[in-house]
Amino acid sequence: MSCCKECGHTLENVEVEAYERRQVFDIPPVNLIVTEHRSQIKTCPNCGKFNKAVFPELVKYPVQYGPNILASAIYCKNHQFIPYERISEFFDDIMGIKIFPATIIRTERECFQNLGEFENVIREKLMASHVIHCDETGMKVSGVRHWLHVVSNDKYTCYFAHPKRGSEAMDDMGILPEFKGVAVHDGWKPYNNYECDHSLCNAHLQRELTGIEENYIGLTQLPALQATFKSP
Repeated sequence: MSCCKECGHTLENVEVEAYERRQVFDIPPVNLIVTEHRSQIKTCPNCGKFNKAVFPELVKYPVQYGPNILASAIYCKNHQFIPYERISEFFDDIMGIKIFPATIIRTERECFQNLGEFENVIREKLMASHVIHCDETGMKVSGVRHWLHVVSNDKYTCYFAHPKRGSEAMDDMGILPEFKGVAVHDGWKPYNNYECDHSLCNAHLQRELTGIEENYIGLTQLPALQATFKSP
């Protein structure tokens, strides 16, 4: 501020009394960072052996994508469920990177292999839990009907895709056969085959009661039913 808005007098040398603040949050432009690794090459003057230094373990090719780019692509596909082609388009538009769907698919497979031990840890945590929740839902794998089984507690979740819905899939998942706590589920019969305590999921219980009210109880029957179940 250089002058008074009322009289035009100069304010250049006037001390600031206070500030009114306004903030704008934004992200900087996305710029690709290229890190070049150089492996030293030397010939031994004593024996003539040709020596070459070793690159870092993750630097396998002359040109490759870094872990942050690949992790972002996997996040877009497996958490946000964005198709491969749209991920490629997004990276090209925003970052100027022409990442091909085949690269994303290959990275997914590598992640799947690397997460094998982590999946075992999740199973062990769930088997040792006091309470778990179990459910299953239909899904397609390469156009073929499968079932996605899930076992979870407040911290851990294990997903398991299988062609079957019942005990065969639950046995292959490997959690319920060893579990001794309380299994919360929708009351589907195969769950009762396992030697643990069982609890009916409240959400499914409410759904069943709503279904009974909507489909089997007329308005004239409802008061009689309420009287039947009235506490003494």
